Amino acid sequence: MSEAHVLRPRFGRVLSAVVIAVCAAAAVTVVIQSPTAGVQAVPLLALFAFAMWAGYWRPAVRVDDDAVIVENVFRTIRVPFTKIQRIDTRFALTLYTPGMRVAAWAAPAPGRHSLMLARREQGQHLPESSYLAGTVRPGDLVGSESGAAAYIVRRRWEQLRDAGALDETLGAVEVRLHTATIAVGVALIGAVVLSLVL
Repeated sequence: MSEAHVLRPRFGRVLSAVVIAVCAAAAVTVVIQSPTAGVQAVPLLALFAFAMWAGYWRPAVRVDDDAVIVENVFRTIRVPFTKIQRIDTRFALTLYTPGMRVAAWAAPAPGRHSLMLARREQGQHLPESSYLAGTVRPGDLVGSESGAAAYIVRRRWEQLRDAGALDETLGAVEVRLHTATIAVGVALIGAVVLSLVL
């Protein structure tokens, strides 16, 4: 595996793009019709659009040769394969390490409606570690966000395991806060509060 895999939620990105476009159009319309009303409406619309971007557009799961990088709303966690003890998909792709449980916002497990559309072959030919007591969880089906991500992570993890390259003493989990995202969110909340007071 020489090329990094990047997985992003398809539905979330479409939803966020639509909502951001609607917020932008609404902001322009309100400002044109009533600049006074725009002073109150624009900060709220901007906050809503920003929340959609941070929550549904930006999150991703990146899988490279050495690690899984989970980009969530407020932080990015880099988990080396050497630190992964277990991979789960009950609610979302979740990586268990010696001191931390890392759930991927960008790889949620499927809902009931998605399961009704699932095909039997989506649960076949999965990496060995996908099967618990001979069966797979709904979140492991490759047609789901969590299943697609888990398939790529497990396949690489098993390659390293079989090659004897999972030395638990190597590597460390790295966590980086999205300080700019947090600062912009706080500033927009402040602007909304201020616009309501004025």
